[in-house]
Amino acid sequence: PEPEPAARHTAEPRQAASRDGGPVVRLAPAVGMPPVWVGNASAAAIRRAARLGDGWFPSLISPEEVAAGRERLADLATAHGRPTPLVAIGGTSALGAGPGVPSREEVAYGIRSAYGRSLEEALDIPLTGSPEQAAERLAAYREAGATHAIIGVAGGDWRTQVDLLAETARLLR
Repeated sequence: PEPEPAARHTAEPRQAASRDGGPVVRLAPAVGMPPVWVGNASAAAIRRAARLGDGWFPSLISPEEVAAGRERLADLATAHGRPTPLVAIGGTSALGAGPGVPSREEVAYGIRSAYGRSLEEALDIPLTGSPEQAAERLAAYREAGATHAIIGVAGGDWRTQVDLLAETARLLR
C-alpha cells in the first residue's frame, strides 16, 4: 500500500485515523492565525482587504482619501458577505520646533519624491506643529473611518517626538 500523505496544519482541525485502528488523532495548528492587514491605498489593495483582510492599512494619504477608500472597502466587504475591515493609517510626524525638527514643507518634499505625489497632496499628509494641531489632524482621520494610526518620526530628538506624540494621543481621548 502507498503511504498516507503527511498531515498538514490547516486553519480547521481535521481527523486522521491510524493504520492500526488506534485512537483518532485531531490535528490543529500550533497557534491561531493572526489578523491579516492589507497595506497600500490602491484599488487592488482595497479589493484584497475587503475580500480577505481583517484590516486595511494605507499610508501617507489624506483623510479624504481614507474616507473614500473606507466607503469602497465597506461596499466591497458587504458584497462578499464580510464585515468591513478595520482601517489603520500610516503617517509621519515632526512635532514641535527646534534643532533637527523638519518643517511641514521639508517632510512633504520627502513624501513627494519618495511616493510620486504632488507637493500639494504631500503638504496635506505630515503631522506637524503642536500636539493640539496633530490631534486635530488625527481626529480628521478618525472621522474618515480610521481606527488605528501608526506614526513614524521624521526628525528631531526621538524622545521629545515620542513625548509629543503621547501628548497628542492623550488629547484625542
